Amino acid sequence: MPGISAYQTYRETLSGDYSVRHKRTYNNEKSKFHLHNEFEVLLTLSPGLKLETGSKTYILPHYSLLLFNNMDLHLLSLMSPNTENDRYVLYFKPEYINGLSTEDTDLLECFMLRPFPDANILALDASTATELTASLDRIIALSNSEQDAGYGDDLQIKLYFAEYLLRVNRLYRAYHGIANHNTQSGYRTVYAIINYMHRNYWEDTSLDQLARQFYINKYSMCTLFREITGMSPLQYLINCRLMKARELLLHGTPVEEVCGRVGYNNLSHFSRAFKSKVGVSPKQYQKNGLEDALHRP
Repeated sequence: MPGISAYQTYRETLSGDYSVRHKRTYNNEKSKFHLHNEFEVLLTLSPGLKLETGSKTYILPHYSLLLFNNMDLHLLSLMSPNTENDRYVLYFKPEYINGLSTEDTDLLECFMLRPFPDANILALDASTATELTASLDRIIALSNSEQDAGYGDDLQIKLYFAEYLLRVNRLYRAYHGIANHNTQSGYRTVYAIINYMHRNYWEDTSLDQLARQFYINKYSMCTLFREITGMSPLQYLINCRLMKARELLLHGTPVEEVCGRVGYNNLSHFSRAFKSKVGVSPKQYQKNGLEDALHRP
């Protein structure tokens, strides 16, 4: 778990709608758990990497795709110092790509369809990793020529981008055995509800309110939501609140203040919910973070 002094609310600063970079480093560029307002696709090309999420630690395969939406707390690090970390890092604003999705093909599906324990990670073989690097190099090359951009280059980049995400989603579906079924018909409604929760997680929210607001039968909404996310709408909302609570606690915010800021009116209720999810009380979680910070290099 990261200590408070080792934590930051990390936000990638984009000059436009996306950022693509090929990075090769030999130490841990980030020592802090972080979130992004943007979505992230990280293609790793080196062995010996470790991914820590809000609750789990994974030793990554040599070639991996890592997928993060804007509620995924994470930290990628080297298992041994002074070893190579070769990767491509792609950030993008979800709205940049929304217009290229269709009723049958949503390019954001791999970031939101999460009824799997390891949904952030896709193991790749060497040939697929090479194919994906070529696609990203093509985007980087065209993006770097913006000062001499020709007619249609902006659209060409967007089409390359959509092609890349289409390939990622196909890999995601194949990896997790997702069939072509009727999930897509309710996907946009569920995605709209998720976006609402991300923006309003601290507000009082009920199933009846969500059903009215998004013009859907309450029971159909719960069924679709569970199919797409792996949990009920209220479970998802609780997860959002507790992820934000962890962020605030690791940033040094007093427990009583955190309770109110993430939508809980009762400190005892908040503490019980937090301990049930995280395994320790909010005070202990914050204390552990302070102690951990003292032992970090």
